[in-house]
Amino acid sequence: MSRSGQGAARRLVPDYAVPDALCVPFWGFDVRDTLESVARAAARHCGVILITPDPAGARAFVDTTCHPGHFGIVAGAFDSPWLRDHAPISVAQGDRMHLVRPTRPEGTRKHDLALFETILPGAKDVTDHHVAGGNLVGGPGGLGFSTTDVLLENALTEAAPLMETGRQLGLDHWQFLTPFPDDISAHADCMLRFLGPRLCAICKRDDTPEAREVSTEMRARLTELCPEIDILPLPCAAADVFNSPMNWIQLGRCLLLPVFDQPDPLAAAREQALREAGFNPVPIPAMTEGLGGALHCLTATIFAAPA
Repeated sequence: MSRSGQGAARRLVPDYAVPDALCVPFWGFDVRDTLESVARAAARHCGVILITPDPAGARAFVDTTCHPGHFGIVAGAFDSPWLRDHAPISVAQGDRMHLVRPTRPEGTRKHDLALFETILPGAKDVTDHHVAGGNLVGGPGGLGFSTTDVLLENALTEAAPLMETGRQLGLDHWQFLTPFPDDISAHADCMLRFLGPRLCAICKRDDTPEAREVSTEMRARLTELCPEIDILPLPCAAADVFNSPMNWIQLGRCLLLPVFDQPDPLAAAREQALREAGFNPVPIPAMTEGLGGALHCLTATIFAAPA
């Protein structure tokens, strides 16, 4: 039987995998400058797909970039630039790649709900439960982290009913963390990110007792579950609002780091820690002050085939 056959295990593509393409929304949003900066920087490392209701405007932008041959343009309508939560989740099975669309609650953003069903009609698998793409951080070997917000979205008090959805997503071990109480996104990609199969960065906060408790619990859970994985604690704190510096885009050793409007006295220490770990931080102005998410939440990733 081929490795792509029924006997091959499904595995969630990990957080640190280099995508074949990064999807970036392109339209006249307030965060337009951020999106253009992400697209220009990402095109140095992978393909970039601009999803837009204005293909002519997107083509004009591509002509101004250093790597126009790395861009593709797909026509699509959306209500907001927050692609990640609605985008298909990549699950490898042998030499095949499954795109699993996350079920999302009905709301006023009808175009967002229909976007990927329209532009990726081959992504026919749909999760049985509500799962936001930004609230699923994949580690090695079918390990995944979400916050307990997944339980709330599905009106659950325990994780057992999510077992079938976990199987769809290629998760052998699905862990649920308490989110930071002042993070309006309440998503895992604002709390921890796997930088490699043996390295995980976590948001280390001690600016409030509640945040310190969440950080301590997260680190203890990682240490217990994955003693072989090194933990890179990155100091973070809230100012008037919590802006997560963890909501970066990883492209191999390149990290597109969100830089917010408010000065962050801990930014230099985080960048130094990442450089010492072998990564190249690239600052991207993030016009998402107080919105919880940043660069990762605004984009989506496409994988052509398992590595």
